[in-house]
Amino acid sequence: MTDPRRKRHINAPSAPKKKEASPDSYKMSRPAEGRKEVPKPKPEPSRSEGRQQQGNRSGGQRTGRNQGGRQGGDRRGGRNQQGGRPRPAKPERPKALTGEDWARVIEHDTKEDVVTAMSEKTLGFCRLKVKSDGQLLIPSQRLYIGLDGAQRKEVVSILGMARRDRMSNMAKMDMPLVVQMFVEEHASYFVDEFYNKAGPISLKVHGFELLPDVGKKKAAQMVEARNSVGVFASVEELNTACNIDAAELLARRFVSELEDPAMAPRLTELLLPVEA
Repeated sequence: MTDPRRKRHINAPSAPKKKEASPDSYKMSRPAEGRKEVPKPKPEPSRSEGRQQQGNRSGGQRTGRNQGGRQGGDRRGGRNQQGGRPRPAKPERPKALTGEDWARVIEHDTKEDVVTAMSEKTLGFCRLKVKSDGQLLIPSQRLYIGLDGAQRKEVVSILGMARRDRMSNMAKMDMPLVVQMFVEEHASYFVDEFYNKAGPISLKVHGFELLPDVGKKKAAQMVEARNSVGVFASVEELNTACNIDAAELLARRFVSELEDPAMAPRLTELLLPVEA
């Protein structure tokens, strides 16, 4: 019998012993990388950016077509380059000068070779490019502005219409004188068409009262002087009988109408153009 108090020795299998690492074979462990970043989704392009991208794509396609088309471009480009319909040239003459053949010098800018002139039929103001020959064009000198290029001795081209509010002070001062000289040159026409035919335009206003500085009393004296001779034979007879300067009064009326487009009735529309 065994003694229960006797120590029992049990042979249990032991685990393998760990080898001690040598100092030369020691390797440092890899540090922790942490949390990997998740790629963010790309934002969707806005409407404007999408349109721009589409435009760039279409522009690239068009450029490719232009470079790879037949003989230098697409169909439209080919037509323009190979005898297609030419673009209409800009008209040289403004519509306001339609039918005008002559204009009168108001001011000549010799530095720019530009003349401010007045057309004879409608008294419209225009700007003309003239030849740079150094010759000064005097006020009221006639210049041909018609369509016949052979008759244009001084005028090179018509630059356009001239606005009175942008004229120089010298041009504004000379303009009434140029108008008066125009009326004096056609004095017989204006005597026959206005002074010998003017009558009442209403129950209270006579046609003579349209002239500056002519009131009811003066208008009545002019009518009486006309009735005494029947008709005025010349501007000299008219001036003597009525004690006026007929050309100056009519020219001042024309200038007032040119300055005020709303003035009515307008003698410039009733008496112009001059019929030779």
